[in-house]
Amino acid sequence: MIRRNIVLFKFQNFFNGLWLFAALAVVYFEKVTNSYAIAMLAFSFINLTQSLAEIPCGIFSDRINRKTTLLLGAICISVNMFLWALAGIYNSTLLLLIGSSFRGVGLAFKSGTECAMIYETCQQLRKRKLFMEILAKISSFYQLGALIAAFIATFVTYYFSLQTLVWIATLPSFFNIFVIALMVNPRSYLKKGISPQKQLKKSVYIFIKNRTLRHYAILQILNDALANSVFRFEASYYEKLIPIYFINIARALQHTTGWISYYIATLFTKNNLLKLLCFSTFGSSLIRFISLIINNSITPFIASMQNLFYGTITTSSSTLLQKEYNKGLRATLDSIVGFFGGITTSLIGFLLGFAADIFSPRIVLLVTVFCSLGIALVYNRLFKPVRIN
Repeated sequence: MIRRNIVLFKFQNFFNGLWLFAALAVVYFEKVTNSYAIAMLAFSFINLTQSLAEIPCGIFSDRINRKTTLLLGAICISVNMFLWALAGIYNSTLLLLIGSSFRGVGLAFKSGTECAMIYETCQQLRKRKLFMEILAKISSFYQLGALIAAFIATFVTYYFSLQTLVWIATLPSFFNIFVIALMVNPRSYLKKGISPQKQLKKSVYIFIKNRTLRHYAILQILNDALANSVFRFEASYYEKLIPIYFINIARALQHTTGWISYYIATLFTKNNLLKLLCFSTFGSSLIRFISLIINNSITPFIASMQNLFYGTITTSSSTLLQKEYNKGLRATLDSIVGFFGGITTSLIGFLLGFAADIFSPRIVLLVTVFCSLGIALVYNRLFKPVRIN
């Protein structure tokens, strides 16, 4: 029965990728709020509410079950998409921010739980050594969904409007509820009788005591925060170089390379994961730097090539963390990482928008390149043989 989780996770990731206006979200938010800073604040609200909800949701996941946690997350994201669509009709910043808050809670429910449930499913199927490969294949369906979403978005924005696109984007979130309802809970490893307070206290102790876990977590937090903020913000720069419907074409190419990257990641499961992270982060940053230096209509299409490294970055960093987690506190520990990650992402996202109002989107994006190169250098200093075992 539990074997079907692998297939259902592929469908879930596909529908998650069908966020039809992902490439234009910052443009849509700016039209509602008339400010880049407030538009990025809507994203910051996602990360702030996610951070506040991360640890309670992680404890809930470890104590109750994975399936219920994922289901609650899917319901919250459905409400979020509906409120965002309403915000465009009424030009309401308040509805936009409330919608962002629901999304933050929804992402908190799924952030630590999804990866933990995949890992535990692999354990029960006696395929733990194949975790990185299975995770890569599952994650590739997100990129496939995002690729199809970009083509749909191009068609809708060309013939209709951005507001129409936002309303259509509410549908995939409802489909996900039905997919998750078919999943099977993996075996729980949490010791019976442990209180939520002891559960959290033990998780914090492990996080503080385990130096390797701490290092991996900090670097993933910084890398993800920069990558997510840039992904959300870059459309505001591309809008000045190409027509709005071309942004979706560039994003489609970006998701195509991202989809390919997960299949590339399956070829490196036997390699040193830290070296893989270092070279992948460096390669991604270098391509983004070259695209920003060119600064013309082909910039978005060159920048999309950076996603060839996306699969190796995400799967290798997730695998490193899962190897260090306590098996009974997997979601709680991941939620602690998510807590700090959400705060960091919200801060960086708002600072990008604030700086863009003062300077320009291009200058802001150039600064993020050098920050990413710095992270690659730190990975280089941590070099040691780390492989899946």
